[in-house]
Amino acid sequence: MNQVDLHCHTTASDGALTPSQLVARAAKLDVRVLAITDHDSTGGVAEGLDAGGLHGVEVIPGVEINTNVPNNEVHILGYFVDHTNSEFEAELVRLREGRLERARRMAEILTHMGAPVRVERILEIARGGSVGRPHVAQALVEAGHVTGFDEAFQKYIGMNRPAYVNRVKFSPTEACRLIRLAGGVPSLAHPVFFDRYGAIRSPLELDSLLPELIGAGLAGLEVHYPGYDAVTVEYLMAITRRFRLVATGGTDFHGIRPTQPDVGGVYVPMKAVRRLRAAWEGLS
Repeated sequence: MNQVDLHCHTTASDGALTPSQLVARAAKLDVRVLAITDHDSTGGVAEGLDAGGLHGVEVIPGVEINTNVPNNEVHILGYFVDHTNSEFEAELVRLREGRLERARRMAEILTHMGAPVRVERILEIARGGSVGRPHVAQALVEAGHVTGFDEAFQKYIGMNRPAYVNRVKFSPTEACRLIRLAGGVPSLAHPVFFDRYGAIRSPLELDSLLPELIGAGLAGLEVHYPGYDAVTVEYLMAITRRFRLVATGGTDFHGIRPTQPDVGGVYVPMKAVRRLRAAWEGLS
């Protein structure tokens, strides 16, 4: 039974469920430990913690910070963050403001390209949460410019596509330090992907960058993730052993979609939670 999911999104960023709905669904699916990790936001944490108490689910306050590397982006997850830390929250506000300006610029470019979307509609879709490209994609679908999210990214807003706009510059090292500032444990999210030939690839040179990130406080690596087969998991486990990192994992849940796993749909061992908690307790 899968009882742990350490990577989930809510309406505080680009998830489809409110924090309360997410926790209720986790409880229904017998998930015992759930991390709420919205993009550049802890806006769903307080509600999630309350819902966790109601439903008997341990909710770990978290975040997922989107960062830049040359010609790509890297996401850093943070666990056990203090969502009341004023310095931490002020920096997240700055990142979210950058997201809003990015969405405005994308809307302008799309309009000039003949695929107009209203920024007001993008914000309505975001429902007050951290604005992201999925919200722009939904606006494109609603306007009839594309048939689905994949086409929106491939044709318009994916990296190196004509309406792509760079986000506020923020490095993985800065993200690790920011999470540490809030008393949290940083973990590198979905560190590898598969190319069209099925070979394992990474947006990072892991061997060279991991020591730098570890120096900035990185303590985990997402090993268990949708689409990662046994070979990939073992490859990443070898890296965690080599660099003495905690093996984390989760579904990257955004909503109930037929092609993606539900909450708890990726096996993550309970020892991942124990090791994360030990790393967190070791900070104090």
